[in-house]
Amino acid sequence: MDNNPQSDPWFIVEDEFQVNNKLEAEYIFSIGNGQLKQRGNFEEYYSGETLPGSYITGNYSSGRKDLFIENNGIPVSSGSVANAPDWTGIKVQLNEEKLDLAVWEVLNYKRTLNLHEGFLERTFEAISGKDHHIQVSVKRFLSMANTETGAICYKIKSINFAGRISFMPIIDGDLQGYQQKDCEPVWNVLQTRTQHDVAHLWTQTRHTDFHICAALTYDLSKNNEHLNIIPTKIEKEKVAGFSTGTDVKSGDTIFLTKYVAILNSKNYPRNELTEKACELARSSKQKGWNKLFDEHKAVLKEKWEHSNIVNDGNFKAQQANLYGIFMKYQENQ
Repeated sequence: MDNNPQSDPWFIVEDEFQVNNKLEAEYIFSIGNGQLKQRGNFEEYYSGETLPGSYITGNYSSGRKDLFIENNGIPVSSGSVANAPDWTGIKVQLNEEKLDLAVWEVLNYKRTLNLHEGFLERTFEAISGKDHHIQVSVKRFLSMANTETGAICYKIKSINFAGRISFMPIIDGDLQGYQQKDCEPVWNVLQTRTQHDVAHLWTQTRHTDFHICAALTYDLSKNNEHLNIIPTKIEKEKVAGFSTGTDVKSGDTIFLTKYVAILNSKNYPRNELTEKACELARSSKQKGWNKLFDEHKAVLKEKWEHSNIVNDGNFKAQQANLYGIFMKYQENQ
């Protein structure tokens, strides 16, 4: 591949932070593996216009016309795949300041969808209202090798900040604010639970009785050394997860790796969903990011080798062809 993503058709690149086309960009920078699909919404809190979207094959809402969700900002009938709880959330704070790109100054922003290896990456610098300056790198993928798993690596380097950086990795089922107004929620939360090392959220789609359990665990490191910090448990009606962090000084780098398992009642008995999801999240953490990602890349590489890739020298046509194939991989395993 070309060393310059801007001229390589395998890369979809956004090199400027643009508020006005954010919903369209969230659609363009989607990832998926045939079982799970995720819009390109930010992991951290964002107070501007956004539409988190986590979709699971088989998770349909009913055919009632008064039940519908927005996909890419456009209302669609409820016969389509229903939006599931958001597994991507990692809220970030510098002391009491919540990282929010809608209000912080954003510098050197770049978002890249790597079609060849199947991951989404963002890099940027951000300056808070108190002039605290950080450098951020975020990478996520949904595994093609185990289509019930996903992972996110969220890395922050302090440029001038001295204090506590906190992460809140969560499974967020409180999406009512993102649904169409006056629209009945499409699912019920059956259980939220946070244990010492894993948290889960179990939901049931209304009218179709489709059950989903998403479980998460994480690793926290500072300057490439693992931190063993007892987290604060987050266990609310619709949100499960942890709050953790550590003190940093200028030049320090802290990163959190989030491992998620998402299981459904099409593939597992309902009374086993929570246990199996937690087991899979733990085993993903035990494997670690590198092994999970290598397994994912190997499966995707084989898919690309058997794909009908067009290379006629036309950059735009080739990129459109690769992107179209990648989108089909998101829909079908």
